[in-house]
Amino acid sequence: MKSLCHLFDRAASILQPASLTILLLLMYHVAAFASGGIMPQDYPNAGLINNGRWIFFNETFNGNGRTCGSCHREDNNFTIDPKSIASLPDDDPLFVAEREGDNPLAENFEKPELMHKLGLILENTNGFDDLEHNYTMRSVPHLLAMRTSLTPPSDAANDGTDTPPDERTGWSGDGAPTDLSANPELRGRLRDFTVGAIRQHFTKTLNREAGVDFRMPTEYELDALEAFMLSLGRQQEFDDFHLIRMKDERADAGRRNYLGENVAGALNCNACHFNGGANTDPNFDFPPGVTPAAFEMSNRSFAPRVEELIDQPGDILAGGQLPFDDGFGHGSNLFNAPTVIEAADTAPFFHSNQVDTVEAMVAFYATQRHLRNGEVLPPIVGLNGSQVANIGAFLRVLNADENARSAIDLIQRARKLDDMSDRRTNLYLARTEIQDALEVLNGANLHFADAAPLFKKARKLIKRGRLKKAIKKLEQARDAMIDRSGV
Repeated sequence: MKSLCHLFDRAASILQPASLTILLLLMYHVAAFASGGIMPQDYPNAGLINNGRWIFFNETFNGNGRTCGSCHREDNNFTIDPKSIASLPDDDPLFVAEREGDNPLAENFEKPELMHKLGLILENTNGFDDLEHNYTMRSVPHLLAMRTSLTPPSDAANDGTDTPPDERTGWSGDGAPTDLSANPELRGRLRDFTVGAIRQHFTKTLNREAGVDFRMPTEYELDALEAFMLSLGRQQEFDDFHLIRMKDERADAGRRNYLGENVAGALNCNACHFNGGANTDPNFDFPPGVTPAAFEMSNRSFAPRVEELIDQPGDILAGGQLPFDDGFGHGSNLFNAPTVIEAADTAPFFHSNQVDTVEAMVAFYATQRHLRNGEVLPPIVGLNGSQVANIGAFLRVLNADENARSAIDLIQRARKLDDMSDRRTNLYLARTEIQDALEVLNGANLHFADAAPLFKKARKLIKRGRLKKAIKKLEQARDAMIDRSGV
């Protein structure tokens, strides 16, 4: 690095400003991406993914100090929650609104109490005209398995959203936080989401002036960030729920309940979260009044009206009703279906962290919905209390299985890397996956006699550098939880 700095100083004395800018950008990439990155080079697009990861966690875009990783923490499933927030130092960029002195972000940029106690981030989804009143509070979604969840519905499956947005990136399914009419080149794709996020969250002042309060990302940076985000988590749909069997009897009962067995009414969980993903079941005929029937796998939006519940945690803390979350200026009450394979260790749930456990998430769909306006709506899926617990156990085992798969993948990557720092990063992340699996299973006393001890042994083996044996233990843990002989 010293030689690079010397070269730059020398060049600065002889080059014209334009040439100097080009050289600076080239040296920026040389210095920033000197490490090979945690993705092995034999992985498709490894170079772009590794560069995207560096940008994600280090690039502030000349803003207030935040990066994409300020809210999407790599060791916390690419999200934040009150517990993870409490572990951060006081000078973390997440807390820019709380800095002392003359702070232009002290008002109307965040709601610190709601951030610390509920993990909520302020969003001006309807524009920046009235910052005091025109805002909503949202949880931070994880970024796992996005490659499987971006497909928008066809015209035949019209769900109340439009195209563009060309991809379904969550919330109301109505695209990135950007005015598409003013920026027609932005089509609500995952790569476009970065543009709106920088303007919303990275700005130095509430003026949000590009080139002054932040800089906009380059096309290369957008490509790299997209490649990195798409590399996270599962790269394909989960196994067919009809063909697997859960070794735990309660979890397998939950699998059957999830598929609609012994469930009252026409709807089941699998209809909107096919095989635990974010897409609809292509073989499910939605009843009239719910959504138009469409025999396709796509990520459709629905209207469970969770954002209208009375006695939400955010309303309780705020001492009154928080502004209604109607999507990005569309007046929508739609909710874009997320994946549920990764649900159990990415709590809290819904738009604004309304519930804290996977069982409470399932219970929302199985109980009456008492809304702010006094309406009381019937359950969406006809489950009894035992079935809610069964499905909770099922989702917990699915999550632990995905933790094991991910840990194996991270260990295998580490074994291919020469750079010790990158190896250690992969192995550290593998251990966090194992810890997540243990916490998820422990939350419902699942597999404490078989899979849990294997996870613990794998964690110790990683610390000792016995990576092949660690992978073997993780494979055994997966076999202890799920029978895939029918797949």
